[in-house]
Amino acid sequence: MTVLLHAAGGILLLCTGTGFGFTAAARIRDCQRQLHSLSRLFGYLAELLNAQALAGPELLHRAARRLEFADFCPAGAAALADLQLPSCLCEALQTLRSAEESPRLTACAALHRLAALCEEEACSRAEQYRAARLLWPRLGACLGVLTAILLW
Repeated sequence: MTVLLHAAGGILLLCTGTGFGFTAAARIRDCQRQLHSLSRLFGYLAELLNAQALAGPELLHRAARRLEFADFCPAGAAALADLQLPSCLCEALQTLRSAEESPRLTACAALHRLAALCEEEACSRAEQYRAARLLWPRLGACLGVLTAILLW
């Protein structure tokens, strides 16, 4: 009976470790998706600013009305620095502040540059996700098996 309980516990630890591995890989995927959406937001703001000379609050209000950008644009946001950036891209705040105080054409170029940087980082995270999707669940399973062996 105890052998059966040990085997069931070992299988449970194996499954738990694998689940933790999938969760770790999913976090990287979520960050990659957020970066891609943020890149699309910056591109949208740049195109909107290029087509119409709108003030910052009006630009953000129009972006907030679109469902795919609502997560980044809080209600009543008046400046680009008020955007809710993903935790994996907080260093973009300095560039946002400089784009906010720039003339219209310079701000468009800065927004395009930010879109390109976010897309480049999203591609990098996609590569990390592909590697993590293969590695982390296996590593978690091995850790579960090791824990089961040590507890046996």
